[in-house]
Amino acid sequence: MRRTSLISALIGCFALMAVIAPMAAARDGGGTTRTIGLHGSVSFPNATGHATSKTSAEERELEVEVQHVRALAGKRVNVFVNGIKWTSPRVSSLGAFNVQRSTERGQRVPHITNSSTVRVRTLGGTLIASGSF
Repeated sequence: MRRTSLISALIGCFALMAVIAPMAAARDGGGTTRTIGLHGSVSFPNATGHATSKTSAEERELEVEVQHVRALAGKRVNVFVNGIKWTSPRVSSLGAFNVQRSTERGQRVPHITNSSTVRVRTLGGTLIASGSF
């Protein structure tokens, strides 16, 4: 009797998961998520990071994060997407920054395609890190 109850409970859990999973996917709007690595330049060889783009029918999100640039602590840097200046975050005392923007919050987010580029530069124009989708 106990074995039958356990099997029935497991079947019920699987049936519930089969119903919930498609609902969660539909809520995401069938969006696309792409992540690229950002690699340090000759001037900042230890710089690392990533850029993540999330696109759906309703919204766009872009996150850019760079670490290991302690020499720039406290200074602003420029982030360019497709050659256009997107934002100018301040590098933390630990030598990192993270920028997240979403159209859902009314923020400007560039359109990301397969050939889009992300470049991080000092205010003077020196390349820190870069990558492309």
